[in-house]
Amino acid sequence: MTASASKKLEATRRRFIEAGGHTTQSFGFGRIIGQIYALLYLTPKSLCLDDIVAELGVSKASVSISVRQLQSWSAIKLVWVKGDRKDYYEAETNFNNLIRNGLLENIRKKLVTAGGQLALAESSLRDALAEANGDGNDELQAVADRLQSAKQFHNRINGLLSNPLIDSLL
Repeated sequence: MTASASKKLEATRRRFIEAGGHTTQSFGFGRIIGQIYALLYLTPKSLCLDDIVAELGVSKASVSISVRQLQSWSAIKLVWVKGDRKDYYEAETNFNNLIRNGLLENIRKKLVTAGGQLALAESSLRDALAEANGDGNDELQAVADRLQSAKQFHNRINGLLSNPLIDSLL
């Protein structure tokens, strides 16, 4: 490869890695998470934490935390390298698998937790209504209406994400 082509490739890699960071940051996740995934996605060989730290110029602690998060989403996987005791990682390159087994599964778990919190809030509101004896009913009714709307939205999202059609499309 010529020096010019090598420079262009490196510039392209850097832009892609930065774009990955900006993307995850825009979704409320850390920038480093996207940078690590983009780096691993573009790298044909597996990388260890030290390689990632050197490539991105960030702390090993940040990389370690972000790698664990990416693993929990099934976005990256641990790879064994013969003769080395370090942990090496590769990106999941099949985006359907990444969405189905990582992101959607994570969202579904969070929806279960949110449903439990909504149920607790409803129970607490029922207790408050029983104790109010008509005092402050307007405020309690406003809260009850909002909780009902939140519950309906939760049920719609849960139904959508639980639909087998979603899994078959991915």
